[in-house]
Amino acid sequence: MTGILVFFHCESNPGYAAASHEHTFLNMALRLVGNYQDVHFAYPTLKDGMSPTLPKELTNVIEFDAESRSHRHLSEVAEYIRKHDIKLAFGFDQPVRRLSHKYMRKAGVRHIVSYIGAPSSSINSGLKLALKKVDVALARSKPDHFIYQSEDMRRTGTHGRGIPIEDTSIVRTGIDMERFSPPAGKDHYAHDVFGIDHNAKIVFFSGHMENRKGVDVIVKSAVHLVEEQKRSDVHFLILGNKDGQEKAFLPLYEGTGAEKHITFGGYRSDVPQILKSCSVGLIASTGWDSFPMSSIEMAATGLPLVVSDLPGLREAVRPETGFHYPVGDHLAAATCLTRLLDDDLLRERMGRAGRQRAMRDFSRERQIKEMETIVRRVAWDVLPESNSTLRPAASS
Repeated sequence: MTGILVFFHCESNPGYAAASHEHTFLNMALRLVGNYQDVHFAYPTLKDGMSPTLPKELTNVIEFDAESRSHRHLSEVAEYIRKHDIKLAFGFDQPVRRLSHKYMRKAGVRHIVSYIGAPSSSINSGLKLALKKVDVALARSKPDHFIYQSEDMRRTGTHGRGIPIEDTSIVRTGIDMERFSPPAGKDHYAHDVFGIDHNAKIVFFSGHMENRKGVDVIVKSAVHLVEEQKRSDVHFLILGNKDGQEKAFLPLYEGTGAEKHITFGGYRSDVPQILKSCSVGLIASTGWDSFPMSSIEMAATGLPLVVSDLPGLREAVRPETGFHYPVGDHLAAATCLTRLLDDDLLRERMGRAGRQRAMRDFSRERQIKEMETIVRRVAWDVLPESNSTLRPAASS
C-alpha cells in the first residue's frame, strides 16, 4: 500500500490554527491511503510532544526538518521513506526549491504537494518575473502542485514566484461548524472566566503575538474608545500571548482607563465557548495575512468582523459580514467598532450573514474533500481507490 508523508514546517503540538490543520491533513490522508498504518506525520522537532487531540491510532511520527541541509539528517529521512514505501508527500509551506525535496525524490517519493499558508513572493513583473518562471521550470525536484488559501495568496505564487497557474489550486480554510456556532441565548462564559462585567460587549482577537498581527493597533483602538469616547461598555479580550509577551504592549495603555478594559488571556483550549460570549471580532494585521482561520471561527459563531484591508482578509470578510479599515489605522478601526457596538441590529445582521457564509463555504468537510480531489488528480498513479467512507479522525 502506498504511504503518505504529511510534514509540517512547525514544531509538534503547535496549537491554534496549525493544530486544526493537523486534523484536516490527517483526515485527507486517511481518505487517500485508507488506514493509519500508511499515514506518516513529521515535524522539525517533537520536543513539545504530540498534540493531545490527535488520535492514538496515529503512531508513525518522526522528526523531519524540511529546511535542513544536513546530509545525515536527510539521509535518515530518506531511509525511512524507502522502508515505508512512501510515494506521496504533502508538505506545509514548501517552496519551489529545497534540498530535502531531492532526497525525498531519490528515496521514492513520486509526488509532492505543497499547502501554502504564507506568501510565496512579492509580486513581480517583466524580466524579473520571466526569470522566476525559468527558475521554476528548471527546478527538477519542486512540488508537483501548490494549494493556496486564497486568490490573493495564489497570485504571490503565479505572479511573484513564477509558478504556472495550472500547477496551483485554491482551497479555502475550513472549520468544524458544530464546535463553532452561535449561542442559543445570552452567554456570559467568557465574562465569568476572565472577570469581565456582564454588561460589557467583548471585542475578541486570537492569534500569535507577531508584529504583523497588529496587536498594538488593537490596544490603541481600545485606549481610544475608553479614553476619548468615554466608553465603559466595551472590553477587549486578546488571546495568544505566552511567556510574558503581553508586557510589550503595557506601555500603550498603562495608567489609562483602558487598563480595566483589556485582558490578555494567553493560550486557551476553550475558544469555541469563549467566542459565544463575544460581540465583535477584530483582526488588525499589518503584515501579510493569508486567510486566517480565526476569521472563519468568529464568523461561524455569529460575530461580525472588523479587519484591516489586506488581500487575504478582503476575501475572508465581505461587506455583508464586516468592515475593512486602512492597515494600521487604529482610529479607523475604532470607528468601525463603534458602529457595531452601538447598532445591535447591524451587529446581528452581519453576524447572521457571516454564519451563513461560513456554513456554505468554509466547512472542514468541504476543505478535506477539495484537497482530496486535488491530490488524487495529481497523484492518481500511486493512490488506491477512494476511501471517503473511512471513519474520520475526530478533533476536540
